[in-house]
This record gives sequence, structure tokens and C-alpha cells, in this order.
Amino acid sequence: MPNPLFQLPLPLFILGAGVCGVFYLFIYDQVRPVSQKQLRHIPELRFEESNATDRYLRDTRSLLKIGYEKYLRHGTPFQMRNPIGEMGPQVFLPMKYLDEVKRAPKSLFSFDVFSEKAYLLNYSHGPRQTDAAVLVIKDDLNRNMGSMVNGLWAETEACLEENVSSEWKTVPAYLFICGVVARTVSYALVGPSLCRSPEWQRIVIEATYAVFGAAHAIRGQYTPRWRWLARWANSTQKQLKQIRSQAAELLRPIYNERRGAVLGGSNFGNPSDMFHDTVYWLLGRKQADRSLAGIVDQELFLSMASIHTTSGSLNSFLFDWMAHPEYHEDIKAEVRETLAKVQSSGGKWTLQHVALMRKLDSFIKESSRINPIGFITGQRYTLKSHTFKDGLCIPAGTTILFDADGVHHDPDNYTDPERFDGYRFLRLRDTIDPNRFHYASVSDTSLNFGAGHHACPGRFFNALVVKFFLIQLMTKYEVSFEDGNRQRPPDDFHDNNMRPDTSVKIQIRKLD
Repeated sequence: MPNPLFQLPLPLFILGAGVCGVFYLFIYDQVRPVSQKQLRHIPELRFEESNATDRYLRDTRSLLKIGYEKYLRHGTPFQMRNPIGEMGPQVFLPMKYLDEVKRAPKSLFSFDVFSEKAYLLNYSHGPRQTDAAVLVIKDDLNRNMGSMVNGLWAETEACLEENVSSEWKTVPAYLFICGVVARTVSYALVGPSLCRSPEWQRIVIEATYAVFGAAHAIRGQYTPRWRWLARWANSTQKQLKQIRSQAAELLRPIYNERRGAVLGGSNFGNPSDMFHDTVYWLLGRKQADRSLAGIVDQELFLSMASIHTTSGSLNSFLFDWMAHPEYHEDIKAEVRETLAKVQSSGGKWTLQHVALMRKLDSFIKESSRINPIGFITGQRYTLKSHTFKDGLCIPAGTTILFDADGVHHDPDNYTDPERFDGYRFLRLRDTIDPNRFHYASVSDTSLNFGAGHHACPGRFFNALVVKFFLIQLMTKYEVSFEDGNRQRPPDDFHDNNMRPDTSVKIQIRKLD
């Protein structure tokens, strides 16, 4: 590969050489990832035959099952090759360390630094998580969901009606679902008017691809020592710049309106009753970057964090629903009974109505246990060497994580764990605790949304989005696999993630 430095103009060459020297001597050298030698006290897990890097991208689940049974289930950590080789080996910790990791400060175990290194955010300059963005989801969104529930229902209903007729239509399942989710999630992020914009929906869907694509391109074109050049010489920067520019133009009217309300314009009565979206809430938080550019970046981050994860989960739920018709009659009866109660309440949904559908809730939680979109949780980058209470030492520069999939298939946690049991969690709620085991709950045996203080703050809104889609689909539409198959199609695997095959098509039509 030719040295990219020598492809630049001479003035930039001279400036870059000096900056690069400072960067390498004082920054890069201080954040070296852990080496295998430093982790020699932790057993290594590897494939017995071919141990090629690509196997750690496509066969991870099978290897993790071995590691869970051999090590984690017995309280022993193990190290495993990271397909991103420059980050060093990754260390999987048994669950006995979870509480210590949850309580540890960000200055010790950092998710933000893990994200920076995994997605090269310091070089791609993609949107980042901010404290303000997390707080508006954890506090404002969750507090206002009761006021938003009917708008979300109406948005889901309208989106499906606009895109599906009484004639059979063949569509790629993931793209279809992603389009609906982009609109319904954006309802909470930017409000009812902008969420309906096809251009906005396109931008927030493409933003994730742009950031991941930028990381992939930079990692492929530059060694760590030369990545500072990507800011000027990489085409992916242009795509992200264009996305930000287009998003700013679309968001500007919403931004100006919400900003006027926050500043106390006389045309607004009580703006808190008028606006239920993250643009308004971010503008009301002092710790947020409240410039238009700052709000755009936070909206893009929130979209990236929610749209494709929700779409992947919903796609998986739909495939399991289609593959398990034995649950249809019973769950549809529960849904119709709930819809009747909504009608008797003037056609207005409440969160209490949603909570009545316990069978549906149990079904999607079981789907997420058996067919998760991710196998791991608690990803953190170790910033300082740390010794756990039992003496285990984790050197600085180590990526640590927990095997959620192993926990979810542990017979000590779930009876007959390999079998799909759509009412598994319904029975647990009936026999152990009615307030636990629902779809959005987290515990040491239910880790799809993370754990403890770091659990996904948007999981309750996620539950509303997926349930409203499924309710509409099962009561107003007919859907089948294009090829007539009745089984769940094989999934795609990449690194520690699993997704339904995005090439799978479904047929859908509106019921008469």
C-alpha cells in the first residue's frame, strides 16, 4: 500500500508530519491495547481446526457456547481473538464479576472508549453518545410515554396503511420493517411532522451505514499510525458531512420552533404539553450542545442507537411469529380483547392497556432469548489496570464483555433452554413475580438490554414500537414468506451479532 502521507500537498505534508509525531509519541503510544502475553494468566479459547480471523466473524456463537460451558459457567474467564486485531484479545468474564463492572466508574471501565476504538470515532468523526442524549431518553422520554402512546399508535397505523394495500405485495422484510421503524422512532425523536418525511427517514437509516462504513474504510486504508490523515483524505468523511448538512436543513424549522418555545415565546401556552420529542427536551438541558449542529448530531446518534437495533429485533420477532402459528389464535384473542377495552375507553390507548397483553410480551421476550440480535453485553474498555475482589487482574487496554447468549441458554437459569416456549416468561410472572420477566425487564439472567445502571434507557419505548407494529400486523394484515416456507429462515452472523437474513422477502396484504 503506498504511503498516503506522500500523496498530500507539501504544506499539508509538513504540518501533518509534525502533528503526527506529537500524536504518536504522546497519545498513540499511551493507549496501546493489551497483548496476549499480558493475559497469559487467562486461558485462551480458539477454534480447534482452522483458526482464521474470518471464523471469529462468522462462527462466534458456536465458539462462545464452548467457552461458556468450559469456562464461564464454572466462574473462569477466558480470552478470545478479537477480529479487530489491533484491539488485542477480548476477555469474556463470568457473571460473578458483573456487579463490580456495573458499579465501576467510567474512568476504569468505559463503554465510550470501547465505541471510539471499535468504530474509530476519533477518525470518522461520527455522532457520539452524550450525557444529555442519554438523559432525555432515561428521564424525559420514559416520563412522557403515556402522553405519546396514542400518537405512536396512529403513526404506526398510518405508515402501514400508506404502504400496504389489499393486493399482495412482495417486499424485503428488513427494508419494509426498517422503513416503518424509522418513522415511528422518529416520532419520538423529532416529532410528528418531520418523522413523516421520506428524506428524513432515508437520512437516519443511512447514518448508521455511513458510520460503520467509515470505520471499515479507515481501518482498511490506514494503519493506526496514519489514521489522522483520514480526516482530510478519506471519502467517507464527505458522506458523513453530507448527511449532517441534509439533516440540519430538514431539522432547522423544528429546531427554531422548539427553541422559541424553550426561550418562552408568547405564542406558546405550555410548551411541555405541546412538544413531546427529544429536540425540545435536548434544548431544555443545559448540559446539551444546543446549537443546531449539536442537536443534529445528538439526533443522528439517537437514531443510530435505536432504528436498526429495533428493526433487527422486530424482524426477528416477525419471523418467529410466522414460524410458530400454534400461538396465533391465543395471542390474537388477547390482543382483540385489549383492543375492545381501548375502544370502550374512547379509542384512546394507555400504558395500562399495553400491559394487559402479557402473552404477546412473553412471546417476544422468548424470541429475543432464543434469537437475539447480539450475543454479548457489558462491553467495556479497561482504562486502568484493575484487580477484582477475588484477585483476577485485568490489565489496562483490555476489552471486557459478558456472554449474554450463554446466560440465556444456561439450564440453571431456564428449563429446557434450547426449546422455543412462547409462554415461558408468562409462567414465570405467574409463579414467581408478576413485576419481573416482562420484555423490557433486565436482570442477571436477562441481558438483552444490558444490565443495571447501564441498561438501555430506551427499552420501554422499544417495547411500544415493536408491540404496536405486531398488533397492527396480526389483526389487519396477512403475511407469509415469499417462498412459501413455514420455518424461520437461517440467520446471518457477524462477529458477536446475529441478524435475520436481510435478503428474505415476505408477501403482505391488507385483510378485507
